[in-house]
Amino acid sequence: MAPALLALTVVVSACGQSADEAPESSVEASDSGGSGDTGSTGGAGQAPNPSGSTSESRTNDEQAFLDELTEFGLPTGMSAETTVEVGIGICLKIAEGVDDETILDEIRPLSSAIASQIEDIDTAGVGRALVDASRTHLCD
Repeated sequence: MAPALLALTVVVSACGQSADEAPESSVEASDSGGSGDTGSTGGAGQAPNPSGSTSESRTNDEQAFLDELTEFGLPTGMSAETTVEVGIGICLKIAEGVDDETILDEIRPLSSAIASQIEDIDTAGVGRALVDASRTHLCD
């Protein structure tokens, strides 16, 4: 798992947004009066975290992104926040008009590291899953 985390960190920095920067779409606080998140259900509007811990700053879209990748077979438990940052970086590239093949080339180190840990999923499949899930759940 450590090589994938290292690869995620490298890819996040290559995508143009550091892991320390908070995504603009994150929910700041759940007790702010509730005037903003009209589509939420239950509590702070957060989906349950598959690892069992709570993530107060993860939006429903970010959790859906992680859930889709988990269903595909990608390990996201320990690296969820970094994986979301990678997805946001992919969205930034898409917004800049960068084509999918270039994005896939840029995330190849990450895709390869993840694919090496999972049977029956190759580097291209991992990369495509990251781009597709980003486009579906994180990109505007």
